[in-house]
Order: sequence, then structure tokens, then C-alpha cells
Amino acid sequence: MNTEYIHVEENDGVLFIKMDDPKTRNALGSDMSDEINDQLDRLESDPSLRVLVLTGEDPSFCSGANVRNFNKNIEEREKKAEENPNVEDSISAWERMEAVYANKTEDRDRLRFLPLRLHNLQKPSIAMVNGYAMGIGMGMAISCDIRIASDKASFSEAFIRNGLIPADGSCWQLPRMIGLGNTLLLQYLGDLIPADKAFQLGLVNEVVEHDKLLDTTMELAKRIAQGPTYSMSLIKYLVQKSLYTNLEDSLKVATVAQNIARGTEDHKEGVRAFLEKRKPNFKGR
Repeated sequence: MNTEYIHVEENDGVLFIKMDDPKTRNALGSDMSDEINDQLDRLESDPSLRVLVLTGEDPSFCSGANVRNFNKNIEEREKKAEENPNVEDSISAWERMEAVYANKTEDRDRLRFLPLRLHNLQKPSIAMVNGYAMGIGMGMAISCDIRIASDKASFSEAFIRNGLIPADGSCWQLPRMIGLGNTLLLQYLGDLIPADKAFQLGLVNEVVEHDKLLDTTMELAKRIAQGPTYSMSLIKYLVQKSLYTNLEDSLKVATVAQNIARGTEDHKEGVRAFLEKRKPNFKGR
């Protein structure tokens, strides 16, 4: 499959996606989003692909949303407002947002919901954060299961700099990672957070020297890919559900998940390998 805005490789069960649009420092536009989504479709449908690594072309992971059309969009929105005054203008912003929760309307474009797509992947994912992760770029990084950062990496909830809000899922993700106060501070200010501080906050799992980033990440990705990745998908589901259920309900779901795991080829292989005193050869099924 030909791609223009991303570079794709496959290596020992690892699907390696590099965002590659140097002109914009890998800003996420609809074309890049479509290409990434297409690759995620392939990842989920191909049993030989077992782990995702997502990164960007140096010096940036992803500089955020592609803002080239922002001014044009503002002008179009203002013109539309003049022609069709909206009764919603008399309703408070909080009331308008509450109405969305109440009605649960569907509004899912592939770009805005890309972080959700990463969050919901049924295979393990690693963000290899090589440089700037700004706005939705940071949103994509924290939507992956694991984050390995270069010592040159930095993070920013940059939306506020343009008078916007984090509409990439980070209002849900960040409080669960770093707490409410830290989340609001990052989102109110939009400051650039260096890799060492991101590690201290719990945003990243590990910080390594820039020239060791690829080897460190791929070593981890291949190790995960050699494991029982189907069971890992069950773990991911259980952990995410357990964030907002009580211990009793979590144990009930875990019982179902364990019964599913007991029926997998990987469970049989793991038991056989233990009895035969050898390394297991897991297949991810």
C-alpha cells in the first residue's frame, strides 16, 4: 500500500508506523489520519502483526493538528453565524456540552477519534516519542499502551495556545495517569514539558538517550510480540474496565477473561513448554 504521509515497516510481528511530513513537523491532517487508520485496520486483521510502534520523523513525534486551514475555518464559521444566527448562543457552554452527554450523539471523524482508535486497539501498542508531541500528537502518544521517550522529547497540551480545548481524549486519559491537578495545570498553561519531567509525572514509562531510542523500543516491541498477545488484549480490556468498576465486578470480568484465556493455543503451549522445560512459542491466539 502506497503512503504519502507515513512510513511503514514490518519486523518480527511488529508494525512500525512513522509519521513523516517534514514540512509540518508531522502535523496530523486528514490525509495522514486516513493512512494511519488504514494501517490500524491491517494490524487488527492480520494475525502475523502483533504489536504497534508509532513514532515520527525527527525532530518531531507529531506537532499537533495541521493548522493551515484554521484561519479559513474561522472565516467560514463567522460567515455562517451571520447568515444563520443560532439559538444555542443563548445557552451556556456547559449546558450545550451536557446535552451531548444526554443525547449521546454520534460525531466521529477519523482524525479526531484517532486517539480513541489507538486506545481501543486489541493488540499492544508503544509510542516511541522521539521529539515534540504537541496537542493531538500528545493525545496519540498517551493513547498507546506504553510510551518510551527520547531525552530530546517534549510534551504539550498546546490547544490552549490557540484558545481551544483538548478535544483528543486527553481530558479522559490524563487524570487517570497524572491526577486532576497536574492535568488541569498542563491544560490551562500549555507549557512544554521535557522528557524527564514527563517521566516524573508518569506520562512516559522510560526515557532513553536519543540515539538508543529505536533499539530500546524495538527490543521491547519484539519481546512483547513473542508473548501471548491475545491474553494481553484480555488484560488491556480488564485493566481499562477496572478503572471505573469496583473490585467485585472486576473479579467477575476477570473470571470470564481467564476462562477465555484457558481456551487459547497459547495457554496450551505455555503449559507444554513449562512441563518440557523449554521456551514457549506463542502465536497470539
